[in-house]
Amino acid sequence: MATENKGKRLQELKVSDYEIVDGEPDIRGWDVQDSTRTKIGKVNELIFDTQLRKVRYMIVDLNNKDLGLIKRTVLVPIGLGELHTKDDDVLLTGVTAGQLNSLPEYDENITAENETAINGVFAGVATAGVAGTALNNDDADLYDHDNYNENNLFKNRKDATAGNNTVSVIEENLKVGKQTVQTGGVYIKSRIVEHPAEETVNLKEEHVIVERTPVNRVVSNTDLNTFQEGTVELTEHAEVPVVSKEARVVEEISLGKEVNEREETIRDTVRHTEVDIENLDKNNTSTGTDY
Repeated sequence: MATENKGKRLQELKVSDYEIVDGEPDIRGWDVQDSTRTKIGKVNELIFDTQLRKVRYMIVDLNNKDLGLIKRTVLVPIGLGELHTKDDDVLLTGVTAGQLNSLPEYDENITAENETAINGVFAGVATAGVAGTALNNDDADLYDHDNYNENNLFKNRKDATAGNNTVSVIEENLKVGKQTVQTGGVYIKSRIVEHPAEETVNLKEEHVIVERTPVNRVVSNTDLNTFQEGTVELTEHAEVPVVSKEARVVEEISLGKEVNEREETIRDTVRHTEVDIENLDKNNTSTGTDY
């Protein structure tokens, strides 16, 4: 036997790769009571045998000074407990306060010396109506004792489950679907921007020129026709720039989408139920409990 948790064969259930089978009660956190239904502590955790896949011990936090119990954490073989018929309580009907005080304190290491001490405390204890064998340090003989029989824990509730002989084998399948998510896009916003512009244009202007020429000649008939009051008018003109604007389409921007397909392999883990079937000893009609 290894000196520390038997080479990790014995592990707390919470840190192992195992969990309690669906439908079986999880007694962690349940009150522990004596034969008078007086609370003596609470189940903190379970010690699991990873080789044989069975629960071996309850980790119990003792806490009842009125019964003379020393407040600490100890290991109690699983077969010494019994579930109450209805309530979520674990009963230690054949265990005394003196025996609990004699147990070594649990410090997360389970050594051969620890188990020898535990076995010595409970060597004479067996559940009512079932005779136990002698305890020693050999694993096979040690766990063959009725103190480690998990079925004792459930014997008060056998009638409730007697009609259920079906074990569900469950297997998970990997199902991969598709969901459309936004990964990007284009946002187009137009705005008006002003910038200076210039063009060159030639403009014409008219100016009236008045010329006076001195003459000295005899008045002619033509001159007589103009020798009267009158008005002569000659107007001036000039070109000025006329500005207008013409809007023209110089570019068109179109939005479209291109769809590409790709294959992706999804990898994950799925679980399934494995059922171990053990033949019953002809002298033992109890059924095993799988954790």
